[in-house]
Amino acid sequence: MQGKFYICLLLLSLCCACGYRFSGGEGLLSGKVHSVFVRIFENKSRWSDLDVMITNDIIAKLRQSRSVSFVQKPLEHVLCGTIEHVHMDTLSRSSDGSPQEKFVEIRLSVYLTDLNNNKIWQASFTDREAYYPEQDHELTLRAKKEAMTKVSERLAEWVMNELGQGF
Repeated sequence: MQGKFYICLLLLSLCCACGYRFSGGEGLLSGKVHSVFVRIFENKSRWSDLDVMITNDIIAKLRQSRSVSFVQKPLEHVLCGTIEHVHMDTLSRSSDGSPQEKFVEIRLSVYLTDLNNNKIWQASFTDREAYYPEQDHELTLRAKKEAMTKVSERLAEWVMNELGQGF
């Protein structure tokens, strides 16, 4: 009698299980790739320091990873990317027509190659962040820069998440 109960409980748990699974054995960074060299991203935008910001954020995320090592020269795999587009626009205006809220949007394409320059992974990411313009131009530039920093950090997180998931 007790055996039937456990069998029913086991069958019930199998039927009710969610589709979650651990990513620890499936992604590129969980066994297929052991070391990564990150090339400075190509910057097609007019923001001169954005390439360094995004590259540094991705390197920081790689250094936090326990499953892959960041290397100073190409040994096994090279992570490359391009800042395809930076778009800024107004989200809302006040009654007099002046901007109340603006946003910055960054589109990034990233790929991973082996040392023979064969692409083994490729993805594109887009993210945006709102900011509030100020009367003072310097404060507005600072708010825009902070929004770009937040987007860069999230893009780096997304790149690492996708690399962890594999193809």
